[in-house]
Amino acid sequence: MTRITELELEQLVDELGASLVLFARQWCSCPDDAVQEALIELVKKYPAPRSPKAWLFLVVRNKAMNLARSDRRRERHELASAEQDAWFDADTGSQMDAELTTQWLERLPDIQRQIVTARIWGDLTFEQIAEVVDRPTASVFRLFRESIDSIRQRLITNEAKSTTAERKRGMNR
Repeated sequence: MTRITELELEQLVDELGASLVLFARQWCSCPDDAVQEALIELVKKYPAPRSPKAWLFLVVRNKAMNLARSDRRRERHELASAEQDAWFDADTGSQMDAELTTQWLERLPDIQRQIVTARIWGDLTFEQIAEVVDRPTASVFRLFRESIDSIRQRLITNEAKSTTAERKRGMNR
């Protein structure tokens, strides 16, 4: 036996394409991907399977199930990440204001913004960040401290302005 020919592949796609997509749809949200991956695997397979039709259904099922598992893993990871990252929860007053934080981060030099984001939201160590930004670990730590001090100073200034504005409103009543 040899590899499957181009003509045989074309005939299989014409004959089974829609059926394979429908078959894969039972397991995953991207059945076309499962079918395409199976067809690519069929083209590469040497020797060609004795029954390409049955083989395709088997491989499409396996590909579709793998894609579905990947989707579920990604969803779990995204949910866990969202639950873990409650920095910008608008329902509680103790959480950070997303818009204000974005403004503060935008005011930082690019390298400091990268370091702060990687450390706080990426949960990277200073050593890992040093690799990412190609700087010595001590420099990364120093830049992180400077950034946090800068943001802290802006926060203090902002709170002072808010308190002054509230006092003025209270006096005008």
